[in-house]
Amino acid sequence: MIATRPSLHSGEPRTSPQPLKALAIVNPRSGGQAGPQVARWLTETAQARKIRLTVRETSLEQDARELVRDAVDFDRVIAAGGDGTIMQVINGIARRHEPLAIIPAGTGNALAMALGLTMDLRRACQESLAAADLFPLDLGLLNDELYFALRLGIGYEAIVTKDVTRELKTRLGKSAYVLQAVRHAIQMRSVSYRFDVDGKFLRRRAESVWVANAGSLGILGLDLDPNIQYGDGQLDLCVMRFGVQRDVQIIVRRLFNRQRLPASVLSRVPVRNVVRIAAHPRQPIQADGEVVGETPCEVRVVPAAVMVCRPAGLLPSEGQGG
Repeated sequence: MIATRPSLHSGEPRTSPQPLKALAIVNPRSGGQAGPQVARWLTETAQARKIRLTVRETSLEQDARELVRDAVDFDRVIAAGGDGTIMQVINGIARRHEPLAIIPAGTGNALAMALGLTMDLRRACQESLAAADLFPLDLGLLNDELYFALRLGIGYEAIVTKDVTRELKTRLGKSAYVLQAVRHAIQMRSVSYRFDVDGKFLRRRAESVWVANAGSLGILGLDLDPNIQYGDGQLDLCVMRFGVQRDVQIIVRRLFNRQRLPASVLSRVPVRNVVRIAAHPRQPIQADGEVVGETPCEVRVVPAAVMVCRPAGLLPSEGQGG
């Protein structure tokens, strides 16, 4: 058991040995319903390595937050499922610093992609129970209630997310997001926003707004902005203003060439403490793939709130998704 909290932003090595006792939270319904197979692989690996493993499945009546209340009694927490399941686990252990291993068993797996983790489920099961390097993951805290790790989206992205149903994801996979993104882009309109960023007031019109912890879009390895890093102790307010006919070609070309978007399309403001956002008319909000309410809202920065496991020896550049 790791007894002391490491110096999270000091640059000193941080490691987690192979756990003696691990807690795995598995969503049996995520993605292609790979949960039962993941549970079997975890059990086989734990038995071979003489690790005491407890496997708990989420259900419609009980989400992952409730299943990790006693996480402090374990050497490591393993979250196996989609982004929704991962975020439930994170919301259960945030600021408690139990080492967290992620098995990307969902449809989108945007957070795992942003963190540069393997998409191979069997390999992920083996790595989740091995010795690991630890790195700090900053979080955003929405309205003092809900943590998010990748980004909070307001407006266009939240509207798209709302219309990507579980049925559509099961039938089309990641293509479901592309389909709805194109459909809503045709009828997209700009909205008037008011921001209070660490006491500085801004007014903008925008089609979409993000409070981002990482630049990764979680699809095709694309980055919204490569300068947004998930371990820098801050978030980034990203205000996007674009027209379908005017800017889409520029956006697509720059994203695939891994270039920054022009300032006329995307403006970025660092958030070191808190940002408050209001919109007229009110806009829906999504956090890491889940629609969670509407504006107005407040987002606080929570530096180094979770310690995430990365395979030992993985180069930092291989794990940086932002």
